[in-house]
Amino acid sequence: MTIRRHTLEDERIKLASIMNIYNKQLDVLHQMNNALEQTRRESEKYLEGNFDANIIANYSAFSNKIVQDIKTQEKIIEKTKQELELQQKIAKEAYIKVKSLENLKEKQRENYNKELLQEEIKQIDDIVNSKRITA
Repeated sequence: MTIRRHTLEDERIKLASIMNIYNKQLDVLHQMNNALEQTRRESEKYLEGNFDANIIANYSAFSNKIVQDIKTQEKIIEKTKQELELQQKIAKEAYIKVKSLENLKEKQRENYNKELLQEEIKQIDDIVNSKRITA
């Protein structure tokens, strides 16, 4: 029982760790999207005012780099999500094992109590019957 609970706790810790990594990766993706949007807004200012092809090309190159970084980050997030789902399944299985063992232990306790009660009733009946015989 203790081993299964310890295993469950270990799996929950792993799950929390992966979930923490996943959330951080989502934050990074959000920051990248914000940076891309900010870059696009800044580049639009140069399209309205003095048109400088070099500045526009630099903004375009930087935007393309951010877009590629976003795609890479999305792939990383997808792999982490798969790992997270797998770890959730493992933790769930460990929880089920602990719960089934607890349920089994509870049923055994109930059976023991029933048998003990039946034995007490039998002993009381024997005592009552022995007094009737002697009386």
